[in-house]
Amino acid sequence: MTVEQIISGMQRAWNAGDGAGWGAHFAEDADFVDALGRIQRGREVIGTEHQKIFDTVYRGSVLEYRLIGSRPLGDGLLLVHTDSTLHVPAGPRKGTVDGVQTKLIRDGLILAFHNTLRGDLASFTKHDQALAERSPLDWKS
Repeated sequence: MTVEQIISGMQRAWNAGDGAGWGAHFAEDADFVDALGRIQRGREVIGTEHQKIFDTVYRGSVLEYRLIGSRPLGDGLLLVHTDSTLHVPAGPRKGTVDGVQTKLIRDGLILAFHNTLRGDLASFTKHDQALAERSPLDWKS
């Protein structure tokens, strides 16, 4: 599968609430780091854990993926970055959530996936204006 096919297939599986379909894009021994920093290991676990959220907090949600970029790292390994918008219609996560993802892909399967929620720096710094105005390279002190 191409990177584009993987991304569109994952989007379709999410929007159908299909945990097994989501998991099918991962290698048997893949690692998935969710937005809360929890590590899920293995295709079956990743599919099962996603089915739980499809059936509960993300029921009826709609995911949109966009490819940011992809580059080869050698030995058939690709580094892929995507961003996403998740629309959740109801429940405790109701609203829109933006994220960015890093994936390592080889032979059409995801070996590793890291999901990060996007937020604004002002909220992250508890509205500390001086910190909120710093660029990432200024975060040394």
